Amino acid sequence: MNRKAFTLIEVLCVIVLLAILTTFASTSIMNMSKKGKENLYCTKIALIKSAAKDYAITKEKELNNSSDTFRGHKSITIKVNDLVLSGKLEADTEENVINPIDNSIMNDIDIILYLDNNQIYSYIKTDNIC
Repeated sequence: MNRKAFTLIEVLCVIVLLAILTTFASTSIMNMSKKGKENLYCTKIALIKSAAKDYAITKEKELNNSSDTFRGHKSITIKVNDLVLSGKLEADTEENVINPIDNSIMNDIDIILYLDNNQIYSYIKTDNIC
């Protein structure tokens, strides 16, 4: 018998194999994309904390005289937007700092600045990503 074409079963097997490979590849790409966004988010949080410490230096007198406490230390609470307005943090779009994971606006996130042994620390509640 002289065969010049593929059978239906052979074509279907190839299609199924391609579908399986595509599923694995797209899942891997999605996971890499998610991990990249999480890394970018953690970098942004570190940048915000650094800017907050710089901002706290200009508010050191207010921090020293504060009656608020965080973990038993004098503290003040600011927002990410305060950093943008003071010029300590550059906004992503106009006046907004954007969360790279879900594209939400981060301007209203609280940052707690506190003193511990004359050192300024910043605390931001995150979703345990970082």
